[in-house]
Amino acid sequence: MWNRSSKKSSKEKFTSAQQAYDCALDLLSYRDFSKKKMQERLQQKGADEEQAEEAIEKLQEYGLINDERYANRVYEGWLNKRCYGRQHLAAELSKRGIGGELSQRVLARFTPELEAEQAANAAELFLQRQRAKLAQLEDESLDSKAKLLLRNKIYAAAGRFMASRGFSSRYTQILWEKLQVNTDI
Repeated sequence: MWNRSSKKSSKEKFTSAQQAYDCALDLLSYRDFSKKKMQERLQQKGADEEQAEEAIEKLQEYGLINDERYANRVYEGWLNKRCYGRQHLAAELSKRGIGGELSQRVLARFTPELEAEQAANAAELFLQRQRAKLAQLEDESLDSKAKLLLRNKIYAAAGRFMASRGFSSRYTQILWEKLQVNTDI
């Protein structure tokens, strides 16, 4: 059985770069890291800046940390989610410790055509989630004032939905057009 006491406490300081390297290998066995995030994580675990840098250099030498490869994996995984925009991608890259020129190169791969496709996917998702409210607009028992109020609430929710997924107002228009077609508003 695994002994928890043999695990290094996050309060203890590392005494060598080898300890930082071993810790980094353990962290990499769970998931990938960017250089920046690995540096932060090793310092949280007890490495000083010099130990962390030395360990990261060794990891890079062996090809275990490669920011470009990591950025491409983040992009591919993010792209598979199918309903997020450019601003969301930029935030995701930043959160993962990928910035500067590398971030710009990844963002350049996300073409306006891809973003329009993602926006259309997001619009479909919104329409599925709002099916019940959209059906209420077809209800003959609602007066025109209630329908107008409901329609305005749906349009506002659509704007918030698209913005929260990182789409600009240009792509929110795609959803509004789908709403008009689906409800003949």
